[in-house]
Parts: sequence; C-alpha cells; structure tokens
Amino acid sequence: MKERRFHPAAAVFALFFVLLLVCNSLSPLTADDFLFCFSRSHWSRITGVAEIFPSLAALRQNTNGRVFAHFFVQLFLLWPKGIFNVVNAGMGTLLFFLLYRYVRAGETRRDTLLLLFLAGLLFVLLPAFGQVFLWLTGSCNYSWTIVVTLGFLYPFFAHFMGRESKSALPLRVLYLPFAFVAGAWSENGALAMLCAAFCFLALTFLREKRLPRFLTLSFLIACSGFLFLMLSPSELSGRRGEVADSTLTKAAARVLALLSGRFSPAMLAAAGAFALLVFALLVWLLLRHRRLGCRICSALIAVTLLAGLAFFAWRCGSAAAFVSSLAVSLMTALGLYLLLMLRGLAKGLDARVMLASLVLGLAALASVLVFLFAVYFPARSACPFLCYTTVADGLLLGSLWDRGDKRDLRGMAIAACVLALLVLPMAAKDIVSIHRQSAEREALLRELAQTPGTSAVVEPITPATKYPATWPGDEDYFNNDIALYYGLAEYAVTEYVNR
Repeated sequence: MKERRFHPAAAVFALFFVLLLVCNSLSPLTADDFLFCFSRSHWSRITGVAEIFPSLAALRQNTNGRVFAHFFVQLFLLWPKGIFNVVNAGMGTLLFFLLYRYVRAGETRRDTLLLLFLAGLLFVLLPAFGQVFLWLTGSCNYSWTIVVTLGFLYPFFAHFMGRESKSALPLRVLYLPFAFVAGAWSENGALAMLCAAFCFLALTFLREKRLPRFLTLSFLIACSGFLFLMLSPSELSGRRGEVADSTLTKAAARVLALLSGRFSPAMLAAAGAFALLVFALLVWLLLRHRRLGCRICSALIAVTLLAGLAFFAWRCGSAAAFVSSLAVSLMTALGLYLLLMLRGLAKGLDARVMLASLVLGLAALASVLVFLFAVYFPARSACPFLCYTTVADGLLLGSLWDRGDKRDLRGMAIAACVLALLVLPMAAKDIVSIHRQSAEREALLRELAQTPGTSAVVEPITPATKYPATWPGDEDYFNNDIALYYGLAEYAVTEYVNR
C-alpha cells in the first residue's frame, strides 16, 4: 500500500485560514453592514430569516439585483459575527484553493511554488484587500464572487485543457442551479466568467466540431442568471445616462482635454499615426520574427512599467499609499501578465496553455471595461481582474517550469513572498490600529445608548493602507443606520459635521 505523504500546500492553506480568521476577528462592522441590518422593505431591524426575503425583493426594486450575495450578508448579520469570521476565513481559503486547482499539475515543488506565487501576488496587488476579504458585506459581494465564478468556470477550463473527469449525476444536477446563481451573483464578476466560458466553448467547438451539451446548457442557464441580475428594476433604472457620466468616460475626456490644450490637432494626428505605425511594426515582428518581436515588446512593456511605478512612487509619497494605489495594482498586474504571455510565446508553450491564458486575460479586461457603464469604479471591483490575470500568470509559469525553464517560477515565487513579507507588518499594524479604535468607539456608543435620546459625535477612523475592512469616508453615508443600530438619536463624525 502506497504511503501518503504530507503535501506542503496543506500547511500553506492552514496558514491562510489562520491568518484570515485572525484578521476577520479583528475587523469591525462598517458601512453597508449597518445598512443591511435593517429590512429594505420596512426599515426595521431584521430578526429572522423569513424577513430577509421581502427585504431582498425591495433591494431588487430599489438598489441592485445582487439578491444572492445580499442574502448571505443579511443572514450573517442575524448571527454573532464570530460565525461569519470562521465561514469567511474558510471562503477566503477556498478562493486560494480554486486558484491553485487551475494551475497545479501534481509535482510537489512546482505546485507549492505556484501556490506561494498566487497568494503573495494577490496579497500585495489586490486593491482594497480588506474590503474584499475582511468586510462582511464586501466579502459576500467580491471575494465570494471569485469563489462562485471560478467554481462555475472550472469544468469549461478542464474540458478545454483535457483535464475533465467524470462527475456523478447528483453533482451535475446541483451544478445547474449553481450556474444560475453564479450568473446572478455580481455584475462584473459574472460578466468575466461568462466571457471566459463562451471563449472556452468556442475554442472547444473549433477543435472538436461540436459543443459539449451539458456545458452548453450550463452556460445558457448562467446567462439567464446574468439577465435576472441585469434586468432587475433597479439595474434598468440606474443605468440610464451612466455612459455619459461614467468615471472612465470622464477620465478619458480629461486626458483628451489636457492633450488638446498642450498640442495642436496636427501634432496629435501625427502622434496617433506614429503610434499606429509602431503597433503595426510590432505585430509584424511578432508574426514574422517571433523571438525578436517578443524581446522588443517585452523591453517596451518593462520600461513603461518601471517608469509608471517610479512616477506613482514619487506621486504617492509613502510606502502605504504606493502599496494601496489602484493604479499601481492594475498597471503591475497587466504588465506582468503581458510579459509572461510574451515569454510563453517566445518559448513556444503549448497552444492550449497560451489560449487559456489569453481567454482569462480577455475575461479580466471585460470585468474592468464594463465600468464604462458605471458612474464610479471602486477599487474592490478590480478583484476579478487581479484574480483572472493571476491565474493566467500561474498557468504560464507552470508551463514554463514543465518545459525546463524553472528560474521564472522560482524567481516570481520568491519575489512575491518577499514583497508580501515586507508589506505584512504594515498591514498588520493598520488592522490592529483600526480594531483598537473601533472597539473604543463601540464601547462609547453603547455607553451613550444607555441614555435614551442621546446623540453621538465621534472622531473619524481612517486606515493608512488598503488592508483594513474600513476605508476613508465610509462613515459619511451611514449616520442614520449607525444611529438606529446602536439606539441613538443621532450619529455624526466630526470630519463631516460641517460639510
């Protein structure tokens, strides 16, 4: 009988769980957590599971269509927060396991290095980390989105990659309603998932000249879930006119205005023509002289990435602000993904790995570009982009290792872990600081609430980094909900009293 050996990945997952559990336990309720303690239909405190359903119906009418995510939000707010802390630590660990499942191949050293790379990179780069993994409402809407959508997508990926295994009938029956839930979980997360699933189906059809029936049915059910989400009354009424007023559209308009103010139309036209010519030349090099083209493109991307990081390091002014910058995270993630894609192209990696990485990259872009139709782009919404590009990076690094180029994965894993260890003390200090301030405030509010009709004016709690569950300015919007939660007449934060 073959003796089963302990896999180092098990120790890494156990460490993930413990760290996430400790951080969740130190994270207070904040922002929307207070809002969702109350029914959206009659604005009184929810006291039982049955009261959640009319609240979700009102939410679908007035706020958004994310009824599945918000069901869990309101469910956990009924119970002691310790229950959520344990469950959410488990879901966070499950997220890392799903990322690992996409890239593992059965070789212990290779797979452990990939797991460390995935975890270290996401810890360092994921924007609004605390809002995604530690905030009660945010976790159900963002990190759980990745668990649900990558869980749905895996059979499509496995079928394309030739890893498909025969599943039992009960699991298939459960997978179909799960497909609907995955499609209806969140706007940009579900869109990224459907984009990737469609591409995997299309590539499978081109290869096999037929569509896998069960996966096709699952995809259609997931699409119906997405329609259920996007065709909710609140989504339909809230999207009118958002293209003209969206954050990305306004940003593009500001850039255009800046360029128009400094350069003449002729100069802008000449610069555009030159850029198109350079792009055409690079494409020609990639097609006709692949290795040379990959080297030149990689050099251009590396120089651009380093220059961009240097600019943001100067502009941010502190290590905490630099690490927490959304622009730095997105730019680094995109740059690393493109560099690894070019590295894989130059090395002639397996076509399935390259195509799968391309599909995941397109899905990541879809999750961001959808915000052309949104009036704001919160940093936590970049979670699908980072997760999908990170999985693609892992696939490419694993394939390079399999071909004998082991330095790439070793170097990336070491770099990701070193950066994570450098950031960890800063993150831990900030999480503990926010916990201490929040505990002191809660004790004060509960003491004030002992006297009926009391009002509270408190000092703001401002995190220094992206790692706590709270974020600057969140208290400006939930004064009434916090007052109701603690039983106060009024609640206000000094920073916002005179605004």
